[in-house]
Amino acid sequence: MAQDEIWFRETLEFARTLHHGQVDKAGAPYWRHLERVARRLIERFPDATKAQLQAALLHDAIEDAGATADDLRDAGIEEEAIAAIRLVSRNLDPDGTYLEWIGRIAASGNVTAIRVKLADNLDNSDPARVAAIAAGPRMVAEKYAPARAILERAL
Repeated sequence: MAQDEIWFRETLEFARTLHHGQVDKAGAPYWRHLERVARRLIERFPDATKAQLQAALLHDAIEDAGATADDLRDAGIEEEAIAAIRLVSRNLDPDGTYLEWIGRIAASGNVTAIRVKLADNLDNSDPARVAAIAAGPRMVAEKYAPARAILERAL
């Protein structure tokens, strides 16, 4: 799917607005992570749908920007994307460990959520990003690598 489509740019701009002023663990503008997750989704899954790309760009909208499902609906986000965003929002499912939560995403059978969380994991595990974070290598070994294996098996 071509990223130059109007809806893609509009969704990215909406994500930028929601996350205005936020930075990632390395101090970079947070919206760049969202854009990279969408790019990783396209690289890993060339057949990615509009809903999957919307979910990639907005995967942290509920958890980190305080958006609601209705906010996303009002912005024209597809229901399939909203359902996936809700599944990958840790604050809506805070029980248990990180890997238990990943297991619930995998067990949901929601391909959009699984693909988006996998793309998010791939970006969080990127060696360049990991090098910029003090606890990066340990996080990849203890958190992201096992989670990636769970998500890959679910596909």
